[in-house]
Amino acid sequence: MKVDKSSLEEIESIISKIQGVVSGKLAYQNGEIVEIHILANSKRNPKQIVRDIESAILVKMGIEMDHKKISIAQLSPEEPIPVKSGDRYKFRSISYKAENGETEIVVTIDNSKKSYSAKASGPNIEQNRLRLISTATLSAIEQCMNNSGTLVSGNVQKIVLCGKPAIAVTVNHRSNHHEEILLGTALIKGDDFESTIRATLDAVNRRISLVN
Repeated sequence: MKVDKSSLEEIESIISKIQGVVSGKLAYQNGEIVEIHILANSKRNPKQIVRDIESAILVKMGIEMDHKKISIAQLSPEEPIPVKSGDRYKFRSISYKAENGETEIVVTIDNSKKSYSAKASGPNIEQNRLRLISTATLSAIEQCMNNSGTLVSGNVQKIVLCGKPAIAVTVNHRSNHHEEILLGTALIKGDDFESTIRATLDAVNRRISLVN
């Protein structure tokens, strides 16, 4: 069944409200949905999530989806990340400059005791700017990690979350014992840059173990 762009947005909104779904992305070709990619938490069985997606789209939109077109990637809980702080980290400021096709981003985060700043630079194009912002944020966090590996920025994407525009960020946390993917999101409230920082902090703050 062919669907238009407004229907796609409605389907994404429906999917985002299903229990266990963190985010969803539709692959659309020649007026038809060819794939639905879902990122879900580990609290529900993937088959149940697929059934709920099929049922919700059928009831709300009258569209029958083939379950084979729905793929689920689940986040599995891992050990928390120990840091030297007394509380989690918050956005403080961002500055950036562009020159000769390059941009330099400086991000500052803080807790109740101290501020941490880091910078990242690279080609001055939109998608890369958002990733540089995430990279600078992670570099600031790494200054106070308690020898618990490294944080590497993965994908930074604009998504629809509960019918509202948002930023989703994946972060690779690598240590001697394991590698895991962390996911953070933040609603866009007029500023993509700040929302990217908040999404990156959200990803890491979910795993932080506070130590003195």
